[in-house]
This record gives sequence, C-alpha cells and structure tokens, in this order.
Amino acid sequence: MISCSAPRSPRARSRFALALLALVLALGFGESAVAQGMKDLKRGPWDPKDAPPSWVVHTSKHYQIQSHAGAEKAERLAEHMETMLTVYKRLFPRGRAFKRFAVKLFADHREFLAYGAPPGAGAYYSPVDREMVCYDTGKWMDEPVTETPSGDAEDLESMVRQMQARSKMDILGAAAHEGWHQFFHWYVTSWIELPSWINEGMGDYFYAAKPHEQSGKKIPAELGRMNEMRLPVIRSAVKRKKHVPVEKILGYSQREYYANPGVCYAEGWALCQFLLHSENPEYRKVIPEFIKLIEKDGNVDDVTKRAFRGIDLAKLEEDWSAWVLVQRLPWEKPAKADPPKPAGDKPPSGPKG
Repeated sequence: MISCSAPRSPRARSRFALALLALVLALGFGESAVAQGMKDLKRGPWDPKDAPPSWVVHTSKHYQIQSHAGAEKAERLAEHMETMLTVYKRLFPRGRAFKRFAVKLFADHREFLAYGAPPGAGAYYSPVDREMVCYDTGKWMDEPVTETPSGDAEDLESMVRQMQARSKMDILGAAAHEGWHQFFHWYVTSWIELPSWINEGMGDYFYAAKPHEQSGKKIPAELGRMNEMRLPVIRSAVKRKKHVPVEKILGYSQREYYANPGVCYAEGWALCQFLLHSENPEYRKVIPEFIKLIEKDGNVDDVTKRAFRGIDLAKLEEDWSAWVLVQRLPWEKPAKADPPKPAGDKPPSGPKG
C-alpha cells in the first residue's frame, strides 16, 4: 500500500490535487472520476503555470484558450476568434477596450458534458464565469473537405455520410457564434435580456463566416454565406406556414424562443441574413441601428420600435418569406421560379485578407 501526505502550502496543495487528478484520469478510474475531474476545473481565466496536467494554455491578444485538445487546435481556435472579433468590432464599433476572455476547449463531448454543459448545447458562453466553453467536434471549417455534398448520392451509405457531415457542428462556427454572445454582452455592458432574434440570429450568421483562399488570397472570414443547418429548416417552416410571424418573433422572450428552438433559431438567422444583405437600404439599416440603440437604451420594446421605424412589418414579412423560399445551398438544385438577387450580393465589410 502506498501512502502519502498532502503538501502544507495552499499552492502546493493545489498542484498536488491536480497531479492526483491526472493520475486518476490516466489510470482510468471510471466515468465518475472523469466527470468529477472536469467539474473541479477552475472557471474563468487561469494562471498558465497552474494549468492542470495534460492541459495547454494558449494566450492571444484577446483570448486565453484552455485546451484539452492540444496546442495546435488551441492556436487555430484563437486565430479564428481573433478574426471574428475584428469582424464584430468593424461592424459594430465600440470605443472601449475588450478584456481578455477565457475559452475552454474540451477534447470530446463526454468531457464537455462532465464539466456541466447543458445537454442540448454544442457550445456556450457564461457571462458569470467570463468564459466560453466548447469541445472538439472533429469538424473544422479551415480543413479541406474530404467529401463534397451533392444533391443525389450514389447509394444510401453515401447519403447517410453526407447528412451526418452536414449536421455535425463545426467547432470554429460554434466559436464564432458564442464569441458573438461574448462580444454582445460586453458591448451592451448591462444585464438586460437581449432579444433572442438578434442575439441568436447574429450568432448563427457569424457561424457561417468561413476562412478560405480565393485567387491565392486568404480570406479570414467570408460574410454572407448560407447557414447549412438553418436554411432547410426555415424554408420548410415558411413553405408549410409553420414559422413565427416576424412581428411576433421580434417580441419573443428568451423562454418563448427556446420553447421552439428548431424553428426560432433558423428564423432568427434568416431574418438577420435577409436584413443585412437586402437590396432595400431601409432593411439594411435595421440591425446596425438596433445594436447602436441597445447600447444606451435598456428598453428593448422602445429600441425595437425605433430600429424598425418607417418599416411596414407586414411587407417585411412578405419580402422575407419570398426570399426564404428561393434560397438554395450550393449543392441543391435552383428554385424553379426566378429568384431575387441572393442575400450575399452586398455583404457587410469584414476584415481584409
């Protein structure tokens, strides 16, 4: 039997506990030990020298990535988050310093849940802990696509693979979504309940901002791309008249929004996408005006009325619905009717490559 005594100083005891935790995990003392080890991790920013064994701390200008998925992925995640922060700040300027935030990157979904993540979440941001939490889903949009989705798979097995690949959450997309929540809460500086249509809708808008190369030039975040998860859902809902009327969803509380997440998340994204890229200049003003107003006015109803002033919401509903029905993903067949100009024709300016 091996016996040992814990060190006396608080720092030494902390290191001893972390080392013991690492030993327990390495020896595979069961699922409960893993869960307990994840729950005991310190919330928020870390002193890098106190990082638990097997964890890596990568610090960029505005983020501290606490990674259990290795250093290389921590660096890639930090790079994308810094790029997206540049996008947020360029679209919605704010004249004060952005404090560094912590981001936990778990190795897998099991660790993510063991830490205490909501079962239905793919990532989340905690304003209380000042940290964002995510996990390595295995899908990174900065990696080459090995199998290109197509409208007609040759066999059932190929079709299933394509569907699974498209439905899997992209870790960089999730980081961009939650990074927006982080930025929006910092921007507003108050604890008001932000309207979900714009909070979640813009999160899903930024989810699709993909880094890629174009004509030999690196584009760090292309804005205006279709959200592959949301478009089919909202298109189906609008076609079957199962969506929430636009005027109604603008006033939805977070509870109402979350009660019908499939449709509401898709509708929030589609509404933000449509407004930002509309051919109608009055529509394009709505979101920048809303975010500018909400910074100083916590009365959400008042802000909504002012941001949509002069806009006929019934006509907006008609225009938006018509736009939704003709949108297609790259591998889908075009709509039969002549579509209006696509939503990505006039994207807001993002960071230069």
